[in-house]
Amino acid sequence: MEVRQEAWRRLGTAFGVMTIGFGAAVAGLGGDFYEHEIAGFSPALESMLAPVHLLIFGGIALFGLGLLLGLRGYRAVRSGLAA
Repeated sequence: MEVRQEAWRRLGTAFGVMTIGFGAAVAGLGGDFYEHEIAGFSPALESMLAPVHLLIFGGIALFGLGLLLGLRGYRAVRSGLAA
């Protein structure tokens, strides 16, 4: 039974990482919307390495990492073995 608790803890960790990644990506998208639509920054003057873009990309990467952790934890829950 101890293995199953560990596997469920891993799933919870994965969910947390995915939540943080999703939140970061949404915050980056909100910042990008603000810069383009409200503040009127010119798209010609920005780069892919702008801070709001890095927040979006980092959030997507965190979400992907959480997804991989979740798949690993799900395998462990289904098999009843430590992954």
